[in-house]
Amino acid sequence: MSESILENLNRTMKKLMATDEKIILIGEDIADPYGGAFKVFKGLSVQAPDRVISTPISEEGFTNMAAGMAIRGYKPIVDLMFSDFMALIFDPLVNFASKCVSISGARKKINLIVRCANGGYRGYGPTHSQSMQKYFMGIPNLSVYEMTPFHDSYEVFMRMLRENIPCVFFEEKSLYSGKMYMENIREQLFTYELKGKEDNWAAVSSGAAADVAVICHGGLAEMCIQAAKYLLIEHEIETCIYIPSKLYPSDIGDIYQELRAVSRILIVEEGTRGATWGGEMMADIYCRYGKEDLDIHLLSSVPAIIPASCRYENTVLMNEEKIVAAVADMVSGS
Repeated sequence: MSESILENLNRTMKKLMATDEKIILIGEDIADPYGGAFKVFKGLSVQAPDRVISTPISEEGFTNMAAGMAIRGYKPIVDLMFSDFMALIFDPLVNFASKCVSISGARKKINLIVRCANGGYRGYGPTHSQSMQKYFMGIPNLSVYEMTPFHDSYEVFMRMLRENIPCVFFEEKSLYSGKMYMENIREQLFTYELKGKEDNWAAVSSGAAADVAVICHGGLAEMCIQAAKYLLIEHEIETCIYIPSKLYPSDIGDIYQELRAVSRILIVEEGTRGATWGGEMMADIYCRYGKEDLDIHLLSSVPAIIPASCRYENTVLMNEEKIVAAVADMVSGS
């Protein structure tokens, strides 16, 4: 039986702890028997009790502590229960940790990873459901990644550690129970392959020429695939979905030649529009295409706080129906 995305993360943490004594885990309630809010750290305090630090409720405080440890040569992995709390660590992460990489003139290795449960679709309300990626993009010496069903977490964490700068890893919590590599993807009529430098892009398609290229971040991968299945069966519209592991800096050049072959491009994101990852992707594509014929759209969630009601949450956040409608409109308008 293939492992779930949550099991993949847990296995990753155990392997990292076993192979590198500099790895330190820091966060609230991460020691057993709790193992963290979503059990990613389950069993780790038994494996390495002196390197799993359960902290008081003070995100800014323990992120500052982690940054100091990173300066001293340790490799702390900080756990935030929800990405909404990323706002509380903006100062130690942006004004301290990322600047310490190059503030002294010579570059210093700062191996600090902040991982957080991200996004909605769980009915957790306005303070536990946001997508916070856009607030941490465009910052020197800070990379932004997102969990996907197609990228092994251990490989991604090793990639982050090789960067030797602070990194943020967003984990869409609605995906935790899903299977790695979407084991039933062939039943969904699709296959996938990894592309680009360090296999950054997962490309999902039926194998036929695409009518529309869809670019989405990892948290919306399954939703976009379900929309693509509906479009194929009900409308005979072919899509190719591109999902990056690293959101920023991310090089659209890895898939540029494939995008050139498709004149219609839809970028889908869970966050609200305005200075976003999706906007960055759109600008990069426009700059590369120049004045070539191009039909490109950005689809974002409604600019409103997220309701606690699951019923109303679905009207605010991105959903499958919105994606289907956007793709169908692009094809019918050609």
